[in-house]
Amino acid sequence: MTRPPSGNGPIPPGGRPPHPGQRPVPPPPPGYGQRPGYPQQPGPGQSGYPQQQPGRQPAPGYGRPPGYGQPSGYPQQPGQAPRQGFPPPAYGQQPGYRASGQVPRQPAYRPPMPPPPAYAQAGAPPPVRPAPPRRGRWASILVILILVISTFLVRAAVRTGLNAFGSGDSVQTTYAPTPGGESAGVAATVDNPLLAGEDLTLVPANCKYTPWSTEVGTARTFFETAATCLSNAWKPVFDEINLPFEAPKVNVSADTNGITTLCTGNSSNFAAFYCSADQTIYMPISQLQTDLFKNDWVVYLSVFAHEYGHHVQAQSGILGKVHQQRRDAGTRSDTGLELSRRTELQANCFDGMYLASSKGGGALTTAQIGVARTDSYHRGDSAGDMRDHGTSQNGGAWFELGFDKNRTAQCNTFSASGKQVS
Repeated sequence: MTRPPSGNGPIPPGGRPPHPGQRPVPPPPPGYGQRPGYPQQPGPGQSGYPQQQPGRQPAPGYGRPPGYGQPSGYPQQPGQAPRQGFPPPAYGQQPGYRASGQVPRQPAYRPPMPPPPAYAQAGAPPPVRPAPPRRGRWASILVILILVISTFLVRAAVRTGLNAFGSGDSVQTTYAPTPGGESAGVAATVDNPLLAGEDLTLVPANCKYTPWSTEVGTARTFFETAATCLSNAWKPVFDEINLPFEAPKVNVSADTNGITTLCTGNSSNFAAFYCSADQTIYMPISQLQTDLFKNDWVVYLSVFAHEYGHHVQAQSGILGKVHQQRRDAGTRSDTGLELSRRTELQANCFDGMYLASSKGGGALTTAQIGVARTDSYHRGDSAGDMRDHGTSQNGGAWFELGFDKNRTAQCNTFSASGKQVS
């Protein structure tokens, strides 16, 4: 029998002799002999042990698991090549990824399955498809448009504020063009003499207002007394700028029925307003919202002072110039409506000036001024209006400016920004 290479032969009793330079291996501890009941297995070199075939290399021993290198702390065996670790096994193709340049496979197209047939009970009549709803969309839209247009026209015709609506191309606000009155004063707005003086003010005056009542005679006396006090307050200002001043006429009625004016014609749809054509202030009691304000007569006085402010504009020449500019631009044009707003807001400022004069003279109390101030913030253009009076916020702001400053120069709405007269 050919002796196997060194290291693979039978181990002699007492263990294999150590190689040169190698420490002897201690014998195995006692107690680990042949387990009872098991036959003795032949070892190398013994009978029954498979022998190495001639010319064939012996089976290699088991090395270290792949991927692990030589462990540290163990000396290299003499005469043996160092054991090389095996690289970790490579990973195959990952699912969901394709190699570079490989075209992914597209799933084959399968047509959708037809819907399942409707189940019908045996003997039942076939289902009847409901009829589509009748299309009434256009009719509904037409009705809505008619309602919107009608609402707009009614609001424009029946104004509950401070303006009246005329006919034709002439928009009648709280004043109207006057054939002869346009030559009064100086035809100018922003640089009118009434607005040029820095110290033009209304002096305090204690006006003896008469009692208020919705009865026509009592109300007429109240407004005529107020008209006298307003003329006494404004005439000294015109004297100072060397312009003539003539007091307006006052028309007080229970309602608008049968009232014909040069500014409204035969229409009865108007509120309190000033007509420059006949230089008259019209005060229909039914249009003063007496059911809302009751006996707070300072509100009616404030409305009257606003209309009187339009007469002041007419006497100074401001109103005549505005009429000319509105006719040139178009009364309903953006420019024409802005000129109307500037005129109305200036009358608010003149209203505040007069109430400051009356408060300063002791004719009005602080509480009454508070009522008038609050009311000034609740008058103006609403949604759908023609935008010829200005917003309620701007209306109240110009009233307060007139009351606080009491100077005509502070009421120059024609030099104000567009935002202030919106």
